[in-house]
Parts: sequence; C-alpha cells; structure tokens
Amino acid sequence: MPSSSRRKGGACRCCDNDDTNTFVSTLVGQLMSLQLCSSDEEYTSVAEAIASSSSSSLSLDESPPSKEDLEEIVLTLVDYFEGDVEEHNAKNMIHTVVMDVWGDDFAESLGWIDNNTAESDEHDDNEGDDWDDDDDDGDFVGEGECQLCERAVKLTRHHLIPKTTWSRIKKRLWNAASTIETYHSLDDEILHEKKEFTRNKLEKMLGMTDISDIPKAITHDSVRAYLFKVCLLCRQCHSAVHRIHTEMELATEYNTIDKLFGDEELLKFGKWASKQRPGKYAL
Repeated sequence: MPSSSRRKGGACRCCDNDDTNTFVSTLVGQLMSLQLCSSDEEYTSVAEAIASSSSSSLSLDESPPSKEDLEEIVLTLVDYFEGDVEEHNAKNMIHTVVMDVWGDDFAESLGWIDNNTAESDEHDDNEGDDWDDDDDDGDFVGEGECQLCERAVKLTRHHLIPKTTWSRIKKRLWNAASTIETYHSLDDEILHEKKEFTRNKLEKMLGMTDISDIPKAITHDSVRAYLFKVCLLCRQCHSAVHRIHTEMELATEYNTIDKLFGDEELLKFGKWASKQRPGKYAL
C-alpha cells in the first residue's frame, strides 16, 4: 500500500469526515464486486489508499474534489490492480461512488460516460421507436374503470415513470447495476445487516425510498420494461397526479399504483372525483 495513505499513528487521511468515510465504504463495495482481494481488511486498505492518492487527498471539509483529483484516483485504481481493472471500468466505479457521496448531478457534471449507460443508449438509438410509445400520455386509449377514482369513463394512460425522467432513471439504474445484483444475492436471514446496508445505499443511489419493484438484473430489456409501467386513469385524475407531484417525484416516490393510493392528497382527490359526474368523459 502506498505510504502516503497513512498518517503518523496509523490514521488514514481520507477518513477525517463523513464524505470521505462514505467514499471509502462505497468504493469497498465496488471493489468487492470484482473479487480481487482476499479479505474485508484488504478491501478497506486498498480503498483508503486509492482515496488518498489525489494531490488533495480528498479533503472534503469545504467542497467536493475536482475532476482532476478524481481522474488521478481512477488512474491509481487502474495501476493498483495492474491490468485486472481497465480504465473505463475504473471510471465507472468511481462515477458510481461519486454519485453515492455527492449526488448524480455532481457526478454528471464530470462529463464521464458510463459504458453501461452508453451501451443502453446505443441500443435505444438503434431501435428507434422501440423506446417510445404509440400513444402519448393524456390521449384516450380506451374505456373502463379509472384506477384512482374507480369511475367507468374514458381512460388515458399514465406512465408511472414519466417520459421526461427516463434518461436520468436509466442512468441511475445502469450506474447501480452491480449494487443491485449484490443486493439481490444477499440472504435475508444470514446477511441481514449487510443487505440492509446495501439497501440503504441503493435507495440513495437511485433517489428512491422504496426499491422493492426495481429490476433484479439490469439489462436493456429489464430497464425498458421498468420504464414502460403504466396505469389507466381518467383525464381528471391524470391531471391531478401531475399537478400534485413533480415528474421526478412521480418517478422516484409514486411509481406504482399502490404508491399513488398511498399519497393522502391523491387519495382525497380520488374520493372526491368518484362522486363527480364524468360529463364529456362518460362512456
């Protein structure tokens, strides 16, 4: 391990505050997915050494690290494992760690392209309209019972993950792919604490408070299916959903019909709407 990673007395310089502690612990999780170390202690030591490799040693009391500092860390990660980790993989790993510590907006500001995301976007471009719908949100798609107010009316299709958020949600899912795989591989009874820790990390990475419905494996098809979830609402309820919550709130907090029902304001509106005449939306 590089000697610069330790202070006198054995204290690691990169562990002086909460941000760097989170950086190291998240990097440990990324390294574990590669299975290149022989023990938990070695993973931690390597993560501390890598986090301390930049010229500023990730001193985050005042601000996040610069892009140059993080690029230096990426190169150190590549050098440390001597060919077992390629630069684009190292960059994706550090991108995921940065997103976990400082948020996806800061991570995106680095201008790094995640290969998994790029691969997904390449599929999207090649498939043309495969990632779009024949019908837009708000167009009448049939007749039946509104899933919110339960009136028999003309129905519109509501994307539970609004289209305007697809690019960000796709990127978050691809960046969290290895963590999602790890989470679903952990046994609830035997590894309860580790699974709970991983769950909390995933919720932060995805910006969600409930990850029970995310795909168990992140592939082009599973992400597509996740984004295409819909429910059928009458025009009034559909408008209320978008009026009460922002697009990102709908994508991250109210992305199932049960979660929509769980919102007090929407439930109140649905009960009110159920007593109203459908008017021009009647069957």
